[in-house]
Amino acid sequence: MADEGYLLLQALDLANGKVLYRDMDAFVTPGMWFLLALVFEIVEPSVWASRIPVVLAYVGLIALAYRIPAAVCGPRAGLASVACMLVATVWAFPAWTFAFYSPFSVLFALAALERMLVVRERILADSHGFPGARRALLQMGLWLGCSILFKQNYGVFALVAAVLSLVVVRVEARLPTEGVLLPAARDTAWLVIAMTAVGLPPVLYLLLTGAFDEAFYSLVIHPFEFSGRHGIPYLAFASLFEPLVMSETIEIMTYGAQPLYRAPMPTSFVADTRVIERMHVLLYWMPPLILILGATLALTGRDPKVQSTSETGALVHGGLAIVLLFAGFVFLGTFPRADFNHLINVYQPVVIATVVVFATWLDRLRDRVFVRGLVALVLAATGLAFAAIAGWWYYALVQTMTVEVEGPRGGVKISPPEAVSLRTVMRNIERLSPPGEALLTVPDIAMLNFLSGRPMPSPYYNLYEHHIAHDGGAAVVEGAEESGATLAVTRLNDFFSDLRGLRDYAPVLTAYLDTHFEQEYTVGRAEYLVYTKRAEPLPAETFDSVLEDCTDGVGFSEIEDHLLFRTLYQTTGPGGLRPSDIVATRCRVTVPRSGARLVWRLDYPLPVRRTADARLKVEVVAVDGGSAKPVFSHSMEIQTTREGRLRIPAPPEYEVDLGEYAGRSIEVVMRSTRSGRVVMSNMAWRGFGTRWQDPRIVAD
Repeated sequence: MADEGYLLLQALDLANGKVLYRDMDAFVTPGMWFLLALVFEIVEPSVWASRIPVVLAYVGLIALAYRIPAAVCGPRAGLASVACMLVATVWAFPAWTFAFYSPFSVLFALAALERMLVVRERILADSHGFPGARRALLQMGLWLGCSILFKQNYGVFALVAAVLSLVVVRVEARLPTEGVLLPAARDTAWLVIAMTAVGLPPVLYLLLTGAFDEAFYSLVIHPFEFSGRHGIPYLAFASLFEPLVMSETIEIMTYGAQPLYRAPMPTSFVADTRVIERMHVLLYWMPPLILILGATLALTGRDPKVQSTSETGALVHGGLAIVLLFAGFVFLGTFPRADFNHLINVYQPVVIATVVVFATWLDRLRDRVFVRGLVALVLAATGLAFAAIAGWWYYALVQTMTVEVEGPRGGVKISPPEAVSLRTVMRNIERLSPPGEALLTVPDIAMLNFLSGRPMPSPYYNLYEHHIAHDGGAAVVEGAEESGATLAVTRLNDFFSDLRGLRDYAPVLTAYLDTHFEQEYTVGRAEYLVYTKRAEPLPAETFDSVLEDCTDGVGFSEIEDHLLFRTLYQTTGPGGLRPSDIVATRCRVTVPRSGARLVWRLDYPLPVRRTADARLKVEVVAVDGGSAKPVFSHSMEIQTTREGRLRIPAPPEYEVDLGEYAGRSIEVVMRSTRSGRVVMSNMAWRGFGTRWQDPRIVAD
């Protein structure tokens, strides 16, 4: 819904005449956009059609997964690498199998690595190296150019690895110093010539369309600004031994593979011991360990297949060193956002390097039978564990993702709950806005625009901090007004890796949504919030959140920031048919001298079952010194979910006049009392409770 959606929509707009960087905001080199635009020129645009080049790229990945290890360690290593890549694919799902620039950039970096191994072979066969290696050098330069064209940082890191590899090969050949640096510099020049052949056409396109300056800023300057706006730390090795490993919410989303929360656990033992989460920690720490072990092997022994006429110079296993250089430098693309998705984006070279490192090590241990057998046993056990989970996930995903996305631009399969929610919000879009009208989607659900055939109202297709913080979202507001957008759809929560929320980095946009749009529905399990434009905008309010200085009075409460508001959750926790509960929260506020109102929206999660006497009573008490005064009380019958009820009306708004407390600091006590018993769905991980949405003090 996020990355794939904006990329498909921008590629379609590119095919229809818009210019990337000038008319559409983007910070990645344009290769994937051009490729998808070409596909959409040939085939009717759809999510399904976008997967055509992905299938071809995946076939290329599997071919390289065989060829690279086979060139260094033999055919058995190539077959082992293919098997490991097939296992890793479902751990990476869907990062390697949907239309996105990262897997293509890494694929071309691997193609350059394969050509570098050919260059090595030619240089070792001829110490001068140049005549036999020229064709492979030029091909390597073309692949490096393609890698940069699809994602600039991965390609540049791969280029650095290639240049260092040219030096390593000549060191491996034990050439004198003057035979290393100058020939490596000459070969680098040939690489640059070939890369220029790839880069020149898009540069000319940008110059001819007047987008060169914007592209230079977006591709060269902005990535350094971007790095300061995201900060997801590398998963700590100590997490391997923690009882919970990852929290149930943000950490699983951050550090977990998608099948972890898309597929059921294979057994209760796996769920209770959190084996799969611990295997994620191993995936994080395998790359640095493999690089260290591989570097030790590469620097302490030669490739036995390489014959040298010189007995002097450094010992180095050039083939292994080259694979490690490419894997290590491309791996730097994980940072500064070390979430699992960014880790797995650069894991293909790590998989290949792992096979090459252990194949080399096992060969080196040929005379040490016990140690060799022990290493082989550990490798087999680890590989079987990952393969077993991968096999379960392949089966579970095929079983759970069974419903096609409806409409001419869909076609791919998703899970039934996702499909029902998506179908519901799409029908709301069709009902509430005319065809062809711009649709404001916030912050990262441009897939709705693509599927519904509705344009984006501004040049900004993703509304994350690094896209729109520079003007507080003013350009998005301007575009929405100019395009006449009357419908907005948002997510419930901010993007998990943004250091600040939308209300902090885009106050102009959030104020516009507050005053010009009204929430109509929540769709699904709060996947989408649907807003329609007001006939007349509300006046801007001066208000303070009630939830800045709160403590639990009775029971348990939790405050959570969402995309457009904060919510106080008064919960009883997950569980079955629970008896009555009382939860109270005390918050200290200052009432402005001019007087003010306490304003909030109120609702609760619907249980799946309840007793006939189940009711919810909510109260607000104002405490001024030693005096407590009830200022609000409302009792309601608790409703249950109904099958197919996915469009839930926006919660009603309530307000209380606090004029008698003008100029004073008071405590506001929000209390929930439930009578009767309720049973919550397993998906309602907070359990039953009252949701006080955006309680605030609004100055008169």
